[in-house]
Amino acid sequence: MTSWDPLGPFQPGAGGMPPYLAGREVEQGHFRALLSRLRDRGPLPAEVILYGPRGNGKTALLGWLESAAADVECVETLVLLPSEVPSAVRLSELVAPQSWWDRFTPEEVAGFGISWRPGKTGAPPAVDRILAARARRSPLLLIMDEAHTLDLAVGRALVNASQRVRQRHPFLLVLAGTPNIEGHLNAMGASFWSRSEQLRIGRLDGSATREALVRPFTAHGVPVAEAVVTEVERLSHGYPFFIQVLGDLLWKNAAPPGGPGRVTMGVLEAALPGFEDRKGHYYRQRYEELRKRELLQVARSVAAVFQSSGFLNHSEVEAAIRTGLGTTDAAAGRAAEGALSDLGFIWGTSPMPGWEPGIPSLMDYILEFAPAE
Repeated sequence: MTSWDPLGPFQPGAGGMPPYLAGREVEQGHFRALLSRLRDRGPLPAEVILYGPRGNGKTALLGWLESAAADVECVETLVLLPSEVPSAVRLSELVAPQSWWDRFTPEEVAGFGISWRPGKTGAPPAVDRILAARARRSPLLLIMDEAHTLDLAVGRALVNASQRVRQRHPFLLVLAGTPNIEGHLNAMGASFWSRSEQLRIGRLDGSATREALVRPFTAHGVPVAEAVVTEVERLSHGYPFFIQVLGDLLWKNAAPPGGPGRVTMGVLEAALPGFEDRKGHYYRQRYEELRKRELLQVARSVAAVFQSSGFLNHSEVEAAIRTGLGTTDAAAGRAAEGALSDLGFIWGTSPMPGWEPGIPSLMDYILEFAPAE
């Protein structure tokens, strides 16, 4: 057995890299193929969009992608957040900062066809020219999380530049965001969403939940009782954030010298109060979000219908929303549906159209605490 780190490998914080990224093998394989194409300067078929409710591991997958790209020869990676780019001018400046220009001799710089330099008078060229200059020198991967909050004008400049540059140079744009990213991106460019590759990131199935929990323990020679695994699957509903919370608490309660050095049902029972407290705090935040958007009654109505089924078609959800709103106004219904999806309360199924709970136990929480009218 290896030495026991009291802090443990699990990462229940926002965007933390889990010790084992379970259930994302298809997405990882696809990204590896794209990185190989990027390295070989081959044509990239489209931009990539990761989307799904919060807490399902989009940021962790982006972190894995950044790490994987670092291991690919010649490929450079640029990671930006929307808050860093309030304008298209700032976007150009961040794409080619002074540290990038400093890598080249004056003779090499002259070959870029761009006279602007950071700190000089005047605005930088449009972002497509800057991106093209970078991608000509080295294949470039640009990653942006929280893209559903990106300023529309900045986003329009970025997606238009990406589509132009990608056709001629080794450049790949990867965006991630919550489910409302589709409408946000469509507001930037009418055809961008449909012409991009979309990767849905949702809850894990039972097998992936098991792997995410058990592998970090077995890597340290610590056995996990089968009954514990089954109970964690039930308690977490495959929600990656909750799997990390439970793993972290189990690790701390099993740790020697005070713990048994194995994960038993007794260890799980000792961990449960901490899990319920963490889950309750998390759900209180979701409750407040729904309250501030005046969606508590809508959420309660939808949750009541989901009690009898884990899947609802669009008509059933729309009817529940109308009941919660107390109106048949179609525009109001669509807005409420979009808000519930954006908050992760409901999550669109695939490939069959319809809805499932974002986290089933969140619906139980709303039914218990949201006031009935």
